[in-house]
Amino acid sequence: MAAYIWLGGMIPGATRLCDIVGGRWSNIKEVLRDIAIAMASWIVFAAVGELSSFVGRPSHAGSLQFIKPLGAIEVTLWVIMSMTSGFCEELVFRGYFQKQFLASTRSAAFAMLAQAVLFGICHWYQGVKQVILISVLGALYGILAHWRKSLRPGMIAHAWADVLNVVPIPFG
Repeated sequence: MAAYIWLGGMIPGATRLCDIVGGRWSNIKEVLRDIAIAMASWIVFAAVGELSSFVGRPSHAGSLQFIKPLGAIEVTLWVIMSMTSGFCEELVFRGYFQKQFLASTRSAAFAMLAQAVLFGICHWYQGVKQVILISVLGALYGILAHWRKSLRPGMIAHAWADVLNVVPIPFG
């Protein structure tokens, strides 16, 4: 799907991948701004995930055990895969589906909701409760993309979240 989009898959008004992503950074200030927005978003999104455990959701750690990397090579590959996943999933769900739903319905709210539900369903292998949580997170990523008119902060936050879901960074 990412390759289809990369090759120009019918995004209204977008002819290049950088148009879909939200343009190019023109200076270091823009890079740092997007990283700061990504970090703040990741904190909020992680808090939403943690708060959901208080309303009946068991930890999703068990659903991810079968993919947990072991050893330096697997951890390195996991980080690379997470960065790729963050880029591709944001490109597909927020960059493609959200923009297509918006173009067909002219409703930003519907577009964000529809891509979020689709995003959640694509994570069915993690179980129904996780589908609901991931749909909520998909909506938050959709709001971020709509607000920023860019996928960059969401791509950074998404990659970071995917890395840290399985490979915790040791402190101290």
